[in-house]
Amino acid sequence: MRRYVVLSLILVLAYSIFAGVTDALESFKNNSPAYLKLTLDRQQAEDDYQKALLEAKNKRQELSAQLSKLKSDNSHRESLKSFVNDFIDTYFAVVEAQLSLETAQLNLQIAQIDHREKKDLYDKGVGTLQDLKNASAALIEASKDFDAAKLSFEQAKRDFEALMGANVKVEEPTKVNLNFSLPTVDQLMDKSLTLAMARLNVQIAQMDLDGLVNPSQYTKSYYERNLKKAQADVQSYLQSLRKSYENQLQTIQNTIKSIQAQMEKIEVAKLQLDTVQKNFAAGVASERDVLNAKLAHVNARKTFLTQLKSLLKNVCAVYIDTEQDFSKVLSTILGE
Repeated sequence: MRRYVVLSLILVLAYSIFAGVTDALESFKNNSPAYLKLTLDRQQAEDDYQKALLEAKNKRQELSAQLSKLKSDNSHRESLKSFVNDFIDTYFAVVEAQLSLETAQLNLQIAQIDHREKKDLYDKGVGTLQDLKNASAALIEASKDFDAAKLSFEQAKRDFEALMGANVKVEEPTKVNLNFSLPTVDQLMDKSLTLAMARLNVQIAQMDLDGLVNPSQYTKSYYERNLKKAQADVQSYLQSLRKSYENQLQTIQNTIKSIQAQMEKIEVAKLQLDTVQKNFAAGVASERDVLNAKLAHVNARKTFLTQLKSLLKNVCAVYIDTEQDFSKVLSTILGE
């Protein structure tokens, strides 16, 4: 019986630990009101488009229906990006809260040591009351920050379970796979809904001009100017969008390099921590030295996690803009 219980526990823990980002994403979709809303809005937009096409009496009205559909598609993309950003924040929320709790605990321990040292000096008559009061204030502040971090950690766990499910557990990422493909600027331009809408506006403006029957000079000039403005918008977007996409891709490349550098910094912080701990065991380093080394290591990991989240959000954004499966690139980067 005991053997069966232990085996069952191992199975439950294994399921909890190895539920990956794809499973978590599906759970988040099922529990997210925002995802339900964007799905329903997408369905309504498709129904509206089909209805508009059926009711269209000419090509002009068909183009107007297409324009409305493109606007809805663009809104859907932006909503999907926002949803993905929320997912990434929620996915790592417990890990972030845990690191913040570690930081607060280390700061509290350092403040306790400082207060103890200042009190010993004051009791011996070689420390000032001002130094002791400052240390006391710092200890109170550190205690307050620790209590706040504990509460944030518990809230993060509760929110995580509500949105991801109790069987999903996310561990702190220590390695990532940065060998993944990105869309090109030309692919982003080809899938740009902003550019597609601008080009459709040119078609509509041209059709409006061509459809004039015995117009006055004023009316003709009015529609000619509308066409020229629509054409100018296309040229403007061709330049601005290309520049924007180039900057987006460059930002991703820069973040990749920042992550690579930060991974090296984490290794350095870990080596420094190991050295200080050995020195402490040998009696040539203080407890404060150990705590400061631990704090430097935790802070390096926190910076890494912040950079990783930024990378995931930016990569998912360009995948969404090119209508690619962003869940696959999430799995690739996280090594799943």
